[in-house]
Amino acid sequence: MESRKMFSKFVAVVMAVCVFVGFSTSATGETRIFGTKEIVINGDVDKEKSQLIIDAINGEGIISPRNILCIFGHSLTRTTVVEINHRYYSTAPRCRRVTYDVTYCTRSGCGYINYTVISTVAIHCC
Repeated sequence: MESRKMFSKFVAVVMAVCVFVGFSTSATGETRIFGTKEIVINGDVDKEKSQLIIDAINGEGIISPRNILCIFGHSLTRTTVVEINHRYYSTAPRCRRVTYDVTYCTRSGCGYINYTVISTVAIHCC
């Protein structure tokens, strides 16, 4: 009975460590702050593409295919982007979190981006 209890504790500790490592490695990304707006890009996105994604979400810049190889089709990948607007509402909860599903072309020089709002939630943050 004692060995069974020790085994259960060992399994619980191993599972806790695995969950901790999983959460800490999946939280990679880039965060940019624009006044009261914070944009977090999840995943491993290079600087050129992260700037294009941020410009698209902010409504800036021209989004169009610019790479000649994209005539034959884009090399698409997906990521999620979280936009947090601080002090968005006048009453509590005051902040708004918008989550986007972003599909973009990974080829250098191509500006193809398509994004869709997944959710909009009022949150407590400030």
